[in-house]
Amino acid sequence: MKTYDIFIIGAGINGAALAYALSQRGQKVLVFEQEGIASGGSGAAGAFINPKISKSGPLKELIEKAYCYSIDFYTQKFPQFTTAAPLLHIAKSEEENEKVEYFKAHTSLKTGRPAEATTALLTPYAASFSSVFLEESAIVEAKEVCSAMLKDVEYRKMKVERPLYNEGMWQIADAKAKKLVLCTGAFEEIFKEPYIKLRRIFGQRCEIKSATFMPDTIHHAVSVSATKKSGFISVGASHYLSEEDLLSDQAAAQELLRLARLSVRLEEVQVTQIYSGMRSGSNDYLPILGPMIPGEDTLAKTCYSECYMINGAGGYGFVLAPYLANLMTEHLLDAQELPEFLKPKRFHTRWAKKEARSL
Repeated sequence: MKTYDIFIIGAGINGAALAYALSQRGQKVLVFEQEGIASGGSGAAGAFINPKISKSGPLKELIEKAYCYSIDFYTQKFPQFTTAAPLLHIAKSEEENEKVEYFKAHTSLKTGRPAEATTALLTPYAASFSSVFLEESAIVEAKEVCSAMLKDVEYRKMKVERPLYNEGMWQIADAKAKKLVLCTGAFEEIFKEPYIKLRRIFGQRCEIKSATFMPDTIHHAVSVSATKKSGFISVGASHYLSEEDLLSDQAAAQELLRLARLSVRLEEVQVTQIYSGMRSGSNDYLPILGPMIPGEDTLAKTCYSECYMINGAGGYGFVLAPYLANLMTEHLLDAQELPEFLKPKRFHTRWAKKEARSL
């Protein structure tokens, strides 16, 4: 039987980023994925590296730290799959104008004014809203960067039903490891715990060729990337709460382009690819990072033996993943404490109180 330091279940951006971080620290890692690398929400993501444009709160602050970390991470570690380009974020409604103006007035991030080449592409409708221009942003090739992260990591395409824990080791098939990390996203949970509820969010994006050169990324009715190193432009990703709401490929492309053209003048467009997938979000919109706790053991609050999870990043998966992977790696290898407000324990505590009241 083969022995590893750590099992990771899930090869989306969270699993891939964690596997990469651990392997860089000399850990022997085995990754399991039932469908294929970045086969779920990660593969369909727009993979825009941008901050959260809002007033304040723990999610905004976390994403801002992760954004700064991830810009450096992708541009330095995977430059071939990363296009660095400024971002023009435009409010989607009159109600959002105030939020954008507040962010612009209080942010410590590098802001400026877009070049004339960018403003000339805007429609009068887009130009009528408040906007903020961020000098640092990036777009990542989603599937390609996940595959590159796993290049030197052992990977198996198989569905894991229920890992076994015996004599201090986790066992899956003919392999065993000291630690197990669940990065399963919106797929079926490996361990079903009543205190963890994930929201499934379905999305679509398209890749296009256009005679229009996009010098910057524009976020408005939908996100339209800068023209990437590959020569393509990413448009998306849309958000639906039900899989039944997903459009056919042709209809999805038409809808995404309709939304894009509310903001940007795009000429001679050719749609080359449509991606669909589902991502997971937590009930409090913060990612989930840390040791699992069994729901039935409410009073003792003991953790699963060396079992951890990263999940619930919602639409900020590619922004958060490298940062969360670094936090998890430092926790697993250096015993660095994880932020309390990200641990699964926060949901367990709320659930336990609710269960006690219902008895």
